[in-house]
Amino acid sequence: MHRNDPARRRGRGQSSGREILDGVPSERVDIASRGFEAFNRGDFDAVGELLHQDVVAVVPDTMANSGVYEGHEGFARMLEHWVEPWEQLRVDVLELIEEGDAVLAPSVQHGRGRGSGVEISMRVVFLLRFRDDRVEFYRLCENLEEARAHVRDI
Repeated sequence: MHRNDPARRRGRGQSSGREILDGVPSERVDIASRGFEAFNRGDFDAVGELLHQDVVAVVPDTMANSGVYEGHEGFARMLEHWVEPWEQLRVDVLELIEEGDAVLAPSVQHGRGRGSGVEISMRVVFLLRFRDDRVEFYRLCENLEEARAHVRDI
């Protein structure tokens, strides 16, 4: 390690403990990150392990497969409906923002249509609320402002 390396300087007490902790993701942010990674691997069982038993997922009327999906079975059905038309689908999370007991995840979904081969990119924001270190509420939003408005409502 070079003597001017910022990581080395931190070790000499030149950085506060708060600055170090600010770089450590919260448990909620970590859970959200693991969930998106599992989704992108197609490991929906791993996604399910991060959900509270009473999870509720909301897909608004402005999006495909809209509806309210309840419990693990409902959430699995929502995921199945969401990915079915796509040969490939991935979520690139741009940022994980913690607000109270919620995490907002502005993202871009990239997909290639099954059969058609048509490629799409769509911006969405995932709103995740937590209870007992599990996702209890999930909502797809069209933008960050909408997601923040729903954080105040839940």
